[in-house]
Parts: sequence; structure tokens; C-alpha cells
Amino acid sequence: MNILITGSQGFIAKNLIAKLFEFKNYNILTLNRKSSKQDIYKKLIKADIIFHLAGVNKENPPKYSYDDNYIFTENICSILKNNFKKTKIVYASSRQVKLKNAYGESKFKAERILLNYKKKTGAEVLIYRLPNIYGKWSKPYYNSAVATFCTQVYKNQKVTITDPNKKILLLYIDDLISFFLKDIKSGKKKSSFIKISNVFPITLLNLVKIIGSFNKKEKIVLPNNICNSLIKNLYSTYISYFLKRDFKYVIKKFSDKRGYFTEFLKNADFGQISFFSILPKRVRGNHYHNTKTEKFVVITGKVRFNFVNIITKKRFSILTDENKNFVINTIPGWAHNIENTGNKIAKVLVWANEILDKKNPDTIFYKV
Repeated sequence: MNILITGSQGFIAKNLIAKLFEFKNYNILTLNRKSSKQDIYKKLIKADIIFHLAGVNKENPPKYSYDDNYIFTENICSILKNNFKKTKIVYASSRQVKLKNAYGESKFKAERILLNYKKKTGAEVLIYRLPNIYGKWSKPYYNSAVATFCTQVYKNQKVTITDPNKKILLLYIDDLISFFLKDIKSGKKKSSFIKISNVFPITLLNLVKIIGSFNKKEKIVLPNNICNSLIKNLYSTYISYFLKRDFKYVIKKFSDKRGYFTEFLKNADFGQISFFSILPKRVRGNHYHNTKTEKFVVITGKVRFNFVNIITKKRFSILTDENKNFVINTIPGWAHNIENTGNKIAKVLVWANEILDKKNPDTIFYKV
């Protein structure tokens, strides 16, 4: 299938092209502002479906104007009609068609041209009146509030909001691309206007607060509610603006005669992930928890987990090593320690269901 994408150098198009490259049965054709008239004609005739994503979002006279939004659309439809083509067109319009501004009016005119093309040829036309799209590769200081806020927060710049209570609608780029992929294979729809799901309303103030929470001094602390789809997607967008120097960071290592201990990730929702070492014949632990629970996995070495019930005094042990893939649970009310029974350094990964509260730790010494 030949898939033509106009505006191929734009934010939405880049994401669509990247996704389509994952499929071997699609031949991707592209058009952009540098395309010649001959190239435009040739690819329009060849296309089996057109994703019409080209458009002027921010007027920059005299080189481009909002009029280009419908003039190019008219050229596309004319070429297709004159060659008796009934090519399916998916068009990226805007919710601003309902507003009385030059951009919205240009998009509305483009919609009318496409609907006329549908009427004259019987071709399928799908129109997406898009809200604010955000995600990787969107341009800051251009047409994306999310991209601008992410850049400002990341660079520790002042974020200025003229209307903090203004509500905007957000749609994540990957969700939009998923809709587009379905359009490639879907049968004819009754309506040309597509109802878009997964749209999130949010005030500018709350948006800035969420993005601002991503810039933490303690790098191992992940944002709260990171599993919430909006926050997860905003966080992925935020880190997409990282400079190469921030692709890595150093975490602290605390060493003593037993080995070292390092905190890897912390989050108020899922707790804490750490890893530590135990030198041969050394022991870690000798404590119990009232509520806190942990899960341990031995990565290298051989260890013995020793347990004692602090009430019944019953004892037992579990031997494990790097080959057994055991997950060892610590249970509230059972004191425990971990003994390296091997001849090499043991390394252990541990998850805890809460972040350590140094002022009120749920870790009570108890000699096992």
C-alpha cells in the first residue's frame, strides 16, 4: 500500500512516519514545502491513502500564510478529481474551526474543499478536529504549550501564564497515531468527522504544576501518579527534551564493612527499589517491620535468608543463589537477616512497598 503523508517534516508526520516504518507492507511517500509540483503530482496519483498533515500553524508572513492551509488542499483535490482518483484522505484539522480567527477559518475552508471532493468523487474523507497534540518532537515556542512548558521547566526558566485558569484539551501523539493506523485498514465510516477519544481537559496552571514536578533535584524520585496515563505521557514528553548530558546521572552508594547499599528508584505510589552487596561471611538486616514489606532477588552470589517470628520465636531459613530465581518476601512481624554463605560478593535487588521515612522508620532492630 502506498501511503502519502503531506507536511512530512512536521511534528505529527514525523511520529506517523516513524510508526509506519515498523510495518513492511507500507510504502511511505512524503511531501513537504520543498517538494516540486512534479513530485506532488506524481505522488498524489500513486497514493492509495493520503494523510494530509501539512499546514501553517503559526503565521510567518510574507513567506507563508494561513491561506496556504486551504490553497494546498484545493490543489490536492483538483489533481485527484482531474485524474478520476477516489483516494481516501485523512485530514488534520483543528478545533479552532469554531473560533473566529484566521487560522480556524483557513482550516474550515479546507474542510469544505475536502467534503466537496468527497461529494464529487465518492472518496472517503476523514476529518480530525484536533485539540492540543503533545509528545516527542513537538516544537517549543511554536504551537505546543506542553513543549514550551517542558523546555522552560527543564532549563529552569521562568514559566509565565497569562490565564492560569484557562482550560485546554490534550491528546497524546501516540494515541493520535493509533487512530491513524486504524484508518488505513478501516472500512467506510458514516461520518467524515471523527470522534476523538483519550482527550484530557486541564487548566494551564495544573499543567505547569505537573510538568514542574518532573524537575527534581533527587533524580531517583519518580513523579507521583506516574502510572496515570496523562502524567506518564507528559513525563515521557518532558524527558524527550533532555540534552545528551542528562541521558545519565550518578546515584549515591553507601558503603560499610558489610558491602554497599544504593537506592535506585523512589515513588510515593509504588515504593522504593534498591540494590546492595554483601561481602563473603557478612550479614545484613537483623530487624523487623510492622507494616513494611519487601521482595528480594539475588543477582549474583549465594545467600541465606534467616527468619524468626518475634512472638512465637519460630525460626526457619531459605537458601538461594543467582541460579534459583527465588523471590524472597519479608513478612511483617518476622525479623530477618541475610547472610552471604558463598566465597564471592553477593548482589541483591530489593523492592519495598514504601519509601524510607527517616523520621519514623518502620525498621526495628532484632537480633536473629
